[in-house]
Amino acid sequence: MNQTQLVRSPAIRRAGEADLDELALMLTGLSDLSLYFRFQAGVGRPPRPALLLRMLCPSGASWVATRDDAVVGHAMWAWAVGSPGTAELAAVISDPEQHRGLGVRMLAIAAADAIASGATHFLFVVSSANDASLRMIRRRWPDATVERDGSLLMFHAPARVPSQSVSQARSMAATSTSAAAAVS
Repeated sequence: MNQTQLVRSPAIRRAGEADLDELALMLTGLSDLSLYFRFQAGVGRPPRPALLLRMLCPSGASWVATRDDAVVGHAMWAWAVGSPGTAELAAVISDPEQHRGLGVRMLAIAAADAIASGATHFLFVVSSANDASLRMIRRRWPDATVERDGSLLMFHAPARVPSQSVSQARSMAATSTSAAAAVS
């Protein structure tokens, strides 16, 4: 007899300092390649608390995805230094959860929140070897311009939530804000 096992999607919620230990566990369990693609540099195992705090408390906002109380994903946006109105978006997903749409879901939430906070443009800094992220950005922000800086590609795109209407984007941002207030 064949059985189909239903696996629920990870829950996504606002992140905070209380997530430091679980985020450290997730990052420690990542492959070297996944760590490099997210940070473009060596990251200690476990990561330094200063790095974790910047991820959990950026100048914008951050979220974690959890499955069975374990962090399996992180997304954030932060104001780009020297570029008014530009929010840098980033995400990292645990290796077993990659290529299932979680990163896109988390980035859509981050994008909606950044727009609600006044972002007019997005910045994505991606390794030129990260084919999956490059395809995702080119598919969802096709009007993005690209600059190369060594092995990094910097995508600049008008701020919009991919495949979402403006009202859906505002609703996503409002939902994430009200959920954060309920957790606090």
